[in-house]
Amino acid sequence: MDVKKKLKVFLIEDAQRIRSVLIEVLQQTDNVEVIGFAESEKEALNQLRSIEWDVAIVDIGLREGSGLAVLSGLKSDGRHYGSRLVFTSNPSNALKTRTMSLGAEGFFDKSREMDSLVDHIQALAH
Repeated sequence: MDVKKKLKVFLIEDAQRIRSVLIEVLQQTDNVEVIGFAESEKEALNQLRSIEWDVAIVDIGLREGSGLAVLSGLKSDGRHYGSRLVFTSNPSNALKTRTMSLGAEGFFDKSREMDSLVDHIQALAH
């Protein structure tokens, strides 16, 4: 029997409530495993550089630092990393353009696109 590898998702989200909802929803998705989270830029970069992951969900506004700096740091490493998806409460076109230039592959509005984010991850998992 061929056991499909689970998609490893890492969250960079400082809002505990949003993080909890995302973890709960994603853990109900077949072939998806939430492998950890970070609340700050420094913590996120340290963990993302030291573990194996397939998808990082990146919030832009963090308690310490920013998701933009996380994206920039990963891009400057020159290594191949997994998909980076931005999940923000500031869904401006300028921010979307900036995050895409830093390597983000998706951009989702927290207030109305959580289902789209989850659908995107489900598609990646299958």
